[in-house]
Amino acid sequence: MKLSIFTRLIISYLAIILLIICLGIYAILSLNHVNQDMDYIISVDSATVRLITELTDTIFIQLGFEEKYFVLRDEDFHKHFWKAEDSFRKDIGKLQNIADTSQKRMLVKGIQDAYNLYTSLFKKESSFPARNPNKGHYKIYRKKRGQLIDEINQKLKELARMADLDREKKTQAAGAITNQVVKVTTATVGIAILMVIFISVLNTRSINHPILLLKEKTKEVAKGRYPQSLNITSPPEIMDLAMAFDSMCERLRELDDMKRDFISHVSHKLRTPLTAIQEASSMLLDGVFTGAPEKEHELFSIIKEECKRLINEVNRILDLSRMEAGMMDYHFETSSIIPIIRKIVLKLTPLAQKKGVDFEMNLKDEDQERITQVVEELLGNALKFTAGGGKITISAVTTKNGMLEVSVADTGCGIPEKELERVFDKFKRIEGGRAAARGTGLGLSIAKHIISVHGGQIWAGSKPEKGSTFSFTLPVS
Repeated sequence: MKLSIFTRLIISYLAIILLIICLGIYAILSLNHVNQDMDYIISVDSATVRLITELTDTIFIQLGFEEKYFVLRDEDFHKHFWKAEDSFRKDIGKLQNIADTSQKRMLVKGIQDAYNLYTSLFKKESSFPARNPNKGHYKIYRKKRGQLIDEINQKLKELARMADLDREKKTQAAGAITNQVVKVTTATVGIAILMVIFISVLNTRSINHPILLLKEKTKEVAKGRYPQSLNITSPPEIMDLAMAFDSMCERLRELDDMKRDFISHVSHKLRTPLTAIQEASSMLLDGVFTGAPEKEHELFSIIKEECKRLINEVNRILDLSRMEAGMMDYHFETSSIIPIIRKIVLKLTPLAQKKGVDFEMNLKDEDQERITQVVEELLGNALKFTAGGGKITISAVTTKNGMLEVSVADTGCGIPEKELERVFDKFKRIEGGRAAARGTGLGLSIAKHIISVHGGQIWAGSKPEKGSTFSFTLPVS
């Protein structure tokens, strides 16, 4: 199925828009992932490093209060030590909550255990009376405390190293995602540009090529040459235009043929009577039959008949022209069709008998001049194309919808099916199953105009070699 230009453009634009939407969705998801990584770095890794720094500072502050307390035994230093202990436990609790791996949680647990041992040692040592710092018991305390503090600092440093490593990894991953988004965006923009160029070239080519071809063919038509049917691949709109162009060329070709036929037919129809008139006039002028009044009278009769024949032919052409222009005068009146048919049959009976054709009338029912012209035309054609021994049947019946239908059926040569729709065209004559080379071909065209003006329809049916039937309908008053 051929797609229209509008559909092609819509599909093209939708493809580009879909590509851009996919790019937007990909960029949003990727940047959202980057934002999540950055939030994670801020809320976890950076917070871990900050808490480790605060815990380290708190440990050093406690050590200072501890040293001062054991030297001076001032209760203020003792109180400050335990306040710092509260701060340490709050921070270590926060660190425990944001620890995101089992290894980090084990390190935090180790720090807590070591710190609990340290505070327990301090509490036990601070409960004894003041001692000499140089004595062995205090030295043992200082040694254990130093080991615990070293263990805490080591674990805090390990946590800080792991947090820095995680932060670096996440930062690198975010950078890689950002670079990937930039690459994908660049590639998508390039693809979109290529798609726009490709679609534009494709649509332009599918439109311009047929139009240029139509342009060339139009020039040929202007020169009086009618090209063959255009066989082009194009959108439906251009194809419709090409089909209309083909129809126009066919119609112009028919009009050209019609013009030639008209000239040929008119020449044929007018040449014979004009020749007869010329010869008869010459003989009269030359006095060929001087002294023979009977012969002169015959010549005058010939001139009169041929003049009448010329006038009739010219009137038929003029009548058709006036009918097509809507300038024909009609005198409508209510009358019976049966007398009209009988009158024409009576008129044509001698010709039918001479040819050996029988007339059969089935008249079960009931501007007279124009209808007479139609019936005479149909009967005359039937008689003309029916061979000797044939039969012509005239019927007139009232149809169910209240119309009078008159049919003239013959047993003549018939009309090819492809020619049935054209038998009512002017200058179109069918004889022996093919277009005739003589006759004006105006009778059926005039009949069609007359019946249409009277509110009826006329049509033809035929089977080659089995005869034709011409029918028309008229309103019944």
